Amino acid sequence: MEDIATRERTDRRMSDNELRKAIRVLQSRADDARKRGDADDAARIERTVCDYQDEMTTRL
Repeated sequence: MEDIATRERTDRRMSDNELRKAIRVLQSRADDARKRGDADDAARIERTVCDYQDEMTTRL
């Protein structure tokens, strides 16, 4: 299964603001998954957040 970060990079490049918003939203979703006890889902989401954060650091 293709992850969101890979799909976004191949389709189009997100703007800085879109990337920041995606990071916030995904962090919230990871927190929610952890609260539900879904550690695997939280880990998968957090990997995507890390990918997005890495992308953000390359832009600065």
